[in-house]
Amino acid sequence: MRKLGILAALRHRNFRIYWLGFVTSVSGMQMFLVVQAWLVFDLTGSALQLGLVALARALPSVILGLVGGVVADKVDQRRLLIATTAGVAAIYLALGTLTWIGVVQVWHILVSVFLVGGFQAFDQPSRQAIFPNLIDRLDMMSAVALNTTIHPGTRIFAPVVAGLLIDYLGVQRQGAALAIFIVAGTYATFSYMMFKVHLPPIERVHSSSGFQDLKNGISYILASPVFRLLIITSFINAFFGMSHVTLMPVFAHSLLGDASGSAISLLFTAAGIGGLMGAVIGGSLGAMRRKGWLIIGGASMYGGLLIAFAFAPWYGLALALEWLASICLQVFSVTSQSALHTLVPDEFRGRVMGIWGMTHSVMQPLGGMVAGGAASGVAASVVVAIGGGVVSLFGLFGVGRESRIRNIWAEGTATLPARSV
Repeated sequence: MRKLGILAALRHRNFRIYWLGFVTSVSGMQMFLVVQAWLVFDLTGSALQLGLVALARALPSVILGLVGGVVADKVDQRRLLIATTAGVAAIYLALGTLTWIGVVQVWHILVSVFLVGGFQAFDQPSRQAIFPNLIDRLDMMSAVALNTTIHPGTRIFAPVVAGLLIDYLGVQRQGAALAIFIVAGTYATFSYMMFKVHLPPIERVHSSSGFQDLKNGISYILASPVFRLLIITSFINAFFGMSHVTLMPVFAHSLLGDASGSAISLLFTAAGIGGLMGAVIGGSLGAMRRKGWLIIGGASMYGGLLIAFAFAPWYGLALALEWLASICLQVFSVTSQSALHTLVPDEFRGRVMGIWGMTHSVMQPLGGMVAGGAASGVAASVVVAIGGGVVSLFGLFGVGRESRIRNIWAEGTATLPARSV
C-alpha cells in the first residue's frame, strides 16, 4: 500500500534531501522578508522605499531570468544550486554584519537584494528543473504539492521568529542582524545538503546557441494556449495580487498604529497558514477529473478576498481574510504547477519553469514597486483593492472562458506543442 499521497515523493532519498534543504533555505527567505520590511520602514517610514526595495529585487530577474532557464537546461543543476545558494549566504552574511555594527543604510539593503536577485535568477529555474529527476514520475503530484507547501508552511513560523528577534532581543537592529545571520546559515545549509544529492544521468538536447535555446523555449510556450494562459495568469496574480505583501507594514500601522516586527510578521503568518492549507487541499485533489476549475476558482476568489482585505476595518479581520486569500492562491498554484511539470517535456522544463519562476522573482516585486509608489500618493487600501479586482476579473473572464483550461486533464490536454528544438 502506497504512502499518503502528498508524502509519497519523500520515499526517494535524493528528493528527501533536496526537499529538506529547500525547506531550510526558504525558511531563511521568509525571515528576511520580515526583516527587510521592518528595517526599511524603520529607517525611512516610506511606502515608496518599500517599493524601491522590491524593484531592486526584481531587476536582476528581468535581465537574467530567461537566461537562467537556458543555463538550467544546459549545465549540472546540482552544481549550479550549490554555487548560487553559497553566493546568497555570503551576501546575507555581509548585510548582517553591517546591521550588527549599526551602520546599515537603505542603499546597503538595495544592493544586497539586487545581488541576491541576480543569484536567484539562476537558482529558481534550477530548483524547478531538478526535482522531477529525483523522483518516480508517478509521484509528480506529491512532489509538486510538497514543494508548494514550503513557502506557505515556512511562512507560518519563520516570520514570527524574525519578529520576536527584532522586538525582544533588546536592541532591535541587533535583533534584525541576528535574524539575517540565521538567514545566511539557512542558505549555506542548503548548499551543503546539495552535495549529498546524486543525480542520474540526464540527456540534454543542445541547440546551436543559448539565444536559440531561449527562442525555442518562448516559442514552445506561445505554441500552447494552455501553457501560455497558465503563465499569464500566474503573472497577473503576482503583479496585481501577491504584490500587496510589500505594503504589510503600512496595513499593520494603519490597523494597529504600530508597525512592529510582531505586527508585520503575524500578517505573513496568517498568509502562511492559509497557503499551507491551500497546498494540502490542492495536492489532495489529484483524482479530481476537471481540475481546471480549481485554477479558475482559485484565481477569481483570491482577487475577491484581496478586495475585502483592503477594506478590513480591524486587524483580526485582516488576518482572517489574508488566511482565506492565501488558501485560494495556493490551490491555484498547486494545480497550475502540476499541469506544467506533468505536461512539459524534460528538454524544455528549465526554460518553461524559468519563465514561470518570474512570477515570484519579477512580477511580484515589480508589482510591489508599483504598489509602494501608488500607496505613497493614494490610500494603500485603494491600491490593493484595484489589484484584487484585476485578478478576480481575469480569473473569471480571461481564464474561465477557455475550455482547454477547464478540461486541462479531463481530455488529456491534446493541445500541447511539438517538441522540436
